[in-house]
Amino acid sequence: MPWWSWILIWGGLVLALLAMLALLSWWLFRKAVAVMDELGQLADKTEALSRMSADLADDDVAEFVPAVLLDRHEVVAAHSARSHERAERRRMRRGNRITRGRMLTRADYRDAAVRIKGV
Repeated sequence: MPWWSWILIWGGLVLALLAMLALLSWWLFRKAVAVMDELGQLADKTEALSRMSADLADDDVAEFVPAVLLDRHEVVAAHSARSHERAERRRMRRGNRITRGRMLTRADYRDAAVRIKGV
């Protein structure tokens, strides 16, 4: 092969590489522009939400304090109060289910005998 064929081959490869890089950079640029548009919309929504949350914020609501920063006895007392409340609700629901079940399964035999006789 003559020396100038190597120049043509390498020149073609370099041109193909540049074309591919241009295509990929254009694709990446379009993606970056789309991301910037979406970030702008997200910033607008975040700003609107922060305004709304400031309007809805109550001053009477106690500020949240993580349990890690509280005294151990306070955390234990709060946990036991919640578990007692859950146990009481569970007991009440069970009692309601038992009462409802008794109402469904209890039969008034006198009323059934009257209906059977047709009296």
